[in-house]
Amino acid sequence: MRTHRQLALYQSILDTLSEQGCPFCRFLKDYQAARLQHHSENPIRSLCSFHTWGLAAVQNALTAAQVFIDLVEKASIKTDGNMPCDVCIEIAAEEDRRIREFVGCIHRRNVVDWLRQDAVLCIPHGIKVRRQVQPVIAARIDSILEDGRRQLLEELETLRNTPQSDRPGWGALGRAAEYLISQRGLHS
Repeated sequence: MRTHRQLALYQSILDTLSEQGCPFCRFLKDYQAARLQHHSENPIRSLCSFHTWGLAAVQNALTAAQVFIDLVEKASIKTDGNMPCDVCIEIAAEEDRRIREFVGCIHRRNVVDWLRQDAVLCIPHGIKVRRQVQPVIAARIDSILEDGRRQLLEELETLRNTPQSDRPGWGALGRAAEYLISQRGLHS
């Protein structure tokens, strides 16, 4: 299994606006990696399948081993093991904080410029932001989502219609998956 390094930990959702892709996905993916690699402040008691495998892939094997020791020691064959995942709960709470932060900064010059020029959002985050903004901004969010949909359809059709030897990169498939359901592991 390939290990994953932690990305640069962002302090604000605004720090991600200059990066490619959905800023919420980027921020939360970074948050998720940090959470899996640094668990001492908030011990992990339960993990979903995705985050169990994600923990196995973190670069700090000693940290991951300690979490697994704790989980295995506390595992019971007498229960169904369907406790909610601690990392999923924390990601959902962080997502709510970052959406509120973004909405609170919606009239700042850099956010307005981003919305007009470079904005990319996945459907889940676009819908969550749209629910909390004024109708004129909600219409802009709809436009951003529609632009993303059109661009992805063009890329996917090119991929599908190009002979195998001349096919472009497969990145369109990952972008389509992110557009539809956000980055892997952020929503279960």
